[in-house]
Amino acid sequence: LDTVCGVFRAKGGVHQLPVALAAAAGKHGVDFRYNTTITGTERTRSGRVNAVVTAEGERIEADAVVFTCDPGLAYPLLGRPTPRLTYSPSCFLMLAGVAGPHGVGAHHNLHFGDAWRTTFDEIITQGKTMSDPSFLVTVSSHGDPTMAPAGKHSYYVQFPAPNTAASDLDWSTFAAPYRDHVVATLERRGYANIGSAIEFEEITTPLDWRRRGNPAGTPYNAAHTFWQTGPFRTSNLVGRNVVLAGAGTHPGIGVPMAMLSGKLAAARILGVDRA
Repeated sequence: LDTVCGVFRAKGGVHQLPVALAAAAGKHGVDFRYNTTITGTERTRSGRVNAVVTAEGERIEADAVVFTCDPGLAYPLLGRPTPRLTYSPSCFLMLAGVAGPHGVGAHHNLHFGDAWRTTFDEIITQGKTMSDPSFLVTVSSHGDPTMAPAGKHSYYVQFPAPNTAASDLDWSTFAAPYRDHVVATLERRGYANIGSAIEFEEITTPLDWRRRGNPAGTPYNAAHTFWQTGPFRTSNLVGRNVVLAGAGTHPGIGVPMAMLSGKLAAARILGVDRA
């Protein structure tokens, strides 16, 4: 898709997308309640959800409800069993602020190892990290100088990794040595001396993804297997007035797909029988 259609980015980073959406919604009277945990819903005899309940016990009435979390988290809030899903692999993510350019070739840089077919079997089937890594390096400051101070660059380094359901790796102790392995791999693949130029870094492991509420410790939700793709993916209509949005429903994972899922969710709500 990127090869055919090109790469589109939001100036100032992807975070500018939700900022812009929130600003537009605010102009139309939307009230945002951040850091508020929903623990359940109230339903009528006909099955409609008429309120959500917060962790503090507050009851918030609703004509319609949109869940943007993983379907595996949304279903229990509706009193329904968690769907049985096969989850995607996870990733080890390093966000780094780097002094000077180091192998900056493009906005997105895909690096494939010689054994890329077998290494994906390692993370999916064997629950191991890749012995011959294939990975993505995104340098957002390459085309958007607002993403880093002058003379510096911002790096997004993503190494595919097994999710926590497929692996017993203890990331609480494995993260530090694997981080060093990632840096060494970068230096071997053309990012010379990048390790000594890192001025800031933030690491996210599969364990961190799980702690953030992502089932199986993956940010990519349900795998795009045959029975979880297209018409077989979890439906976005899960109740008479309850819909899903996000990577776990149609059309799938990725920022453009998640944005489209919001549009589809809005269409569902506007078409739901409110009687």
